[in-house]
Amino acid sequence: MGAYQYKREPLTGDEANQLANACTTHLEQLIIWTFLDTGLRVSELATLKRTQIDWQTHRLTIYGKGGPYGSRSKRRQEGAKVR
Repeated sequence: MGAYQYKREPLTGDEANQLANACTTHLEQLIIWTFLDTGLRVSELATLKRTQIDWQTHRLTIYGKGGPYGSRSKRRQEGAKVR
């Protein structure tokens, strides 16, 4: 028998709200909603530069792994939702 593969399920709306409401600062809520709205990885958010944020169009330009094994760099643009 193979190793157990954990299946990730998206959060429900109620679960997302509970997570955001558990935050103690506005910055924490901003980080949580950014993760939930865009699907960013922690490393992608941690390395985000100001030049990658377009405040006028509410867009982020993300440089992440490209192939299934990260063999190439891929550029992705995410539309950010305003809350």
